Amino acid sequence: MKTFDLKPAAIMTTVCAAVGVGIQYATGFYWLTATLLAMVALLVNGLVIFNEDLQPGGLDHQEGVTDTAQARAEQRKANWIQLAIIIFLLVGALWSSI
Repeated sequence: MKTFDLKPAAIMTTVCAAVGVGIQYATGFYWLTATLLAMVALLVNGLVIFNEDLQPGGLDHQEGVTDTAQARAEQRKANWIQLAIIIFLLVGALWSSI
């Protein structure tokens, strides 16, 4: 059974919360909405970089490894999971701003 490493998620949450609190302090914008939007920005950036690096000529592209049918299926699954998390966070940001 694979276990999840929660340290990167905790670091991202902490940094985004600090950014959200900083934005609230500087502008008066609600901290939770700013935190969730900062998370969305980081996740969209990660999604773009993930897909860009797997293209031919990218940093993570390996001929015969990352361009197989199974690898592409796993990449699509990872993209859908990350897209679902992004949508969930956007809905939370919209809901927290109401």
